[in-house]
Amino acid sequence: MRRLRTSIRLKLTVATLVPLVTAIAVCWLVGSSIIVTRFSSQAQQTVEADLNSARELLLGEQARLSDIIRLTGQMPELSATLLAAGPASAVPPLQVLLGNERLSFLTLVDRHGFVRYRAATGGLGGDNRKGDKLVAAALKGAVSSGVSLLSARQAAMENPQLPQLMTIPIKATPHGQPFPKKIEDRGLFLVASAPVLSADGALLGAVYGGVLLNNDNRLVDRITRVIFPAGDRGNGSRGSATIFLDDVRIATSVLDEQGKAAIGTLMSEEVFATVSRGGRWKGSAFVLRDKYFTNYEPLLDLQGAPVGALFVGMPEQPLLQLRSQVNIIFSAVLLFVTLIGMALSAWLGSSMSRPLRALVVGVRRIAAGGNLPDISVDSHDEIAELADEFNTMKHRLAAREEENRVLNRTLEQRVVERTAQLEEKNQLLLTTQKELAEAERLAGIGLLASGVAHEINNPLAIIRGNAELLEMFAGPDAPRSEELTTIIEQAVRIEGIVRNLLTFSRSGTKRLTLFPLAALLDDILDQIGHQIALDAYTISRKYQGRDITLEGDEGQLQQVFTNLIVNGLQAMAGGGILTVDAAASADSSQVSVTVADNGPGITPELREQIFTPFFSTKRNGTGLGLAVSYGIVKDHGGEIRISGEEGSGAVFTVVLPLRQGALPLPQDGASHA
Repeated sequence: MRRLRTSIRLKLTVATLVPLVTAIAVCWLVGSSIIVTRFSSQAQQTVEADLNSARELLLGEQARLSDIIRLTGQMPELSATLLAAGPASAVPPLQVLLGNERLSFLTLVDRHGFVRYRAATGGLGGDNRKGDKLVAAALKGAVSSGVSLLSARQAAMENPQLPQLMTIPIKATPHGQPFPKKIEDRGLFLVASAPVLSADGALLGAVYGGVLLNNDNRLVDRITRVIFPAGDRGNGSRGSATIFLDDVRIATSVLDEQGKAAIGTLMSEEVFATVSRGGRWKGSAFVLRDKYFTNYEPLLDLQGAPVGALFVGMPEQPLLQLRSQVNIIFSAVLLFVTLIGMALSAWLGSSMSRPLRALVVGVRRIAAGGNLPDISVDSHDEIAELADEFNTMKHRLAAREEENRVLNRTLEQRVVERTAQLEEKNQLLLTTQKELAEAERLAGIGLLASGVAHEINNPLAIIRGNAELLEMFAGPDAPRSEELTTIIEQAVRIEGIVRNLLTFSRSGTKRLTLFPLAALLDDILDQIGHQIALDAYTISRKYQGRDITLEGDEGQLQQVFTNLIVNGLQAMAGGGILTVDAAASADSSQVSVTVADNGPGITPELREQIFTPFFSTKRNGTGLGLAVSYGIVKDHGGEIRISGEEGSGAVFTVVLPLRQGALPLPQDGASHA
């Protein structure tokens, strides 16, 4: 039997083609695996960042409700109602707030926990709410907020319309566990409470209120608009958000087959098994009938028990399609490289086979003649030429393998760079979303503060005017003259609070001038003795001798520096050293004004809240001084920094641009120490 003979050209072609095809196949497998892994990992990281943003928006809404209830508790009408004997027939401010702020209920209780007035029912409840943790916290003098689950009976006591509003029919859901009832008649609420104090600070009772989340898509729609704006995903996908009560969707932007919000559908059974125990879930899971990249976070009530969940997710299908398109493009590139390699291998095999065939023919001829003559010069030349061509083929093959390795490294590097860019954009988006949520919260507080201030101004002017008239006609020796003086002093104090409220609530128009900073600080320190006795204090004016000319609203900046200096002196109750310094930056573009004291300092927890409106550590403080100062400095394009160790004093540094861009620089410029 004759052996199957194969041509030399075919052998050489196969010998060069097999390593090339093997290398390309390995590159395809590795590249495809990297793409699949990167896409899935990046999608899941994006969803996790989106859940953090959604949580911030939910907490912002909870903080907004807490601020409304806290400011409501400071209304004098509430304390007057609690001080009055007998049932309360009506408390108009509560009814106005109930409608204007779209609250589901708003209730006033006395210091023993008995309900004195429910705004949603317009009457007296008489039941005792002291055992409720929300009310109990307020009766201890604390502002409290969170998420609460109410039964239909409990909700009906607060507002008879709530049981109908919070009823949700249950819909059969693929991959969801069987639900024991046909309807969900419980309600999930955002709730908050605050104490009601008398003028001398005595606890009179509490006020609490809530907002129903059932069947209300306003919050989830806002989360969806902020996190998933149209077209923010390059593949055209759009994610969704959901608030669950246990495993029931009570507010969602997930759409069912009819294109409607899928309220009443159920959470995937495997996800609920984790979330119902208070754990977080992230990964691929079914949402209705489709697979999503998901992230679930449990919602805990005031006792710390899981009562629902917050969900953010993106459908997998658009990302899978994009991944397939990238794989197709990648495969097409590798196929093109393979075809070029095959053509090159065929050419190399043909070129190398010609001298080999000639050599074989010559050997056969020599063997047929019976003699083995000396190898001629031409034979040596042919062998040398064959060796050269073989070495050339090896070099070309090595070069092709190196090109393939470079191509593989380039593809991997581009995937890594693209992933880093996406992570950077996600971080920027999260920061922007947090700033947006904080801006919305401060805007709501400012609007409420403006309304309260304008409502107070007119009756306050009447009170002060009448008190001054009584004092004028009664004379200093008349009975009750001390009480009239007290009324006038407190009216003046309230006027200051109202001015701060208006300053905080409006955007502000700066009256820009150029003025010497040292003169402004000297004027403040020379006048501060009218507010605080300075006998026990030493004030160090380190800024003196530094010629710094600042552009800005002199009146507003005087208010900022006065607030910081007064706070520094008040922080040193038994006396101490207050240091005021100012210095321009090296490029004369900024100035730093430093107010340092050697008081007890500021804890890290207080630093996070110290510029929050209406937050104060002083018994008689309004909580507006630093908030207004912060707004003025920001409006001037600057910032306020806090430093110093707890127990060794606090240092407040105000950094401002020397010029606001509205006035020309002075001829002599601004120097710095």
